[in-house]
Amino acid sequence: MDGEVALMAALVISANHRLMNPQDPMLWFRDQRAFARCGEISFHAATRLANGDIGEVMLAGSASEWLDQIATTNTRRVVLGFERRDEEIVPGETLPDRIAAGFAGGGSRWIMTTEPAEGDPLAWRARWRVGFPDAQDGRIWEVRHTATTGASQPLGRSVEAAATELRHALAEMSAFAWSHDVKQANSVFTSALALLDGAPDPMGLNRKLGPIDTLSDPARRLIQAAQRGWVFDNMALWDRVAIPREELRVFGQISEALYDAVTAAIVAASNP
Repeated sequence: MDGEVALMAALVISANHRLMNPQDPMLWFRDQRAFARCGEISFHAATRLANGDIGEVMLAGSASEWLDQIATTNTRRVVLGFERRDEEIVPGETLPDRIAAGFAGGGSRWIMTTEPAEGDPLAWRARWRVGFPDAQDGRIWEVRHTATTGASQPLGRSVEAAATELRHALAEMSAFAWSHDVKQANSVFTSALALLDGAPDPMGLNRKLGPIDTLSDPARRLIQAAQRGWVFDNMALWDRVAIPREELRVFGQISEALYDAVTAAIVAASNP
């Protein structure tokens, strides 16, 4: 799981850890995986200009600068949430969020809200664009977060409830993949179930120290399983599978259930 979801979750977890542990140098912060494809990450506030137009003023020119500001202001906590953009599907015109998530800028709209001890919360939304197409290190993305006055976000499901829902959704997808002999997909879902149970990663993938290592064990297992189960940007996983027409509805239903479960799990694990 990369892109907007991963970056927002990483920022939320990191910010709350800094607020709770101000003495931790967080040496892993600058080089974490969520930043790997980003050439620039900036933070701005929407404001009304002298001529009456709405403009933006920069608050922080990097994630590290933003994190320092969070730690030195009256921020109480940072909360992750999202808005569905597929409440009304128009056939031939709109896509379900789980499918649109496979395209840059598609899927649900993710929001992180900084809640102060006093005053109005700020809701941050990100815009991604290819700002550095020739970057030799692959850091092609320019990510601009803009804050507007918002409302407090609900924290979402409990970690326990989200884990139960995710386990069921992963098991259903694994069974469907197994029944259609899609071994690669099945291995993804079974490995996600193993991570959820706290077992060693069956895929043996190495990862850097990062924000999720600051979470409790149940929350860390939950977000690792959700990250592994996030297959919505991997269109090649099913592209060679001939799913019978009469089973497409079932496939859509369990895919939607997985999207619901994974997004809920990311929110539950990331929030304080």
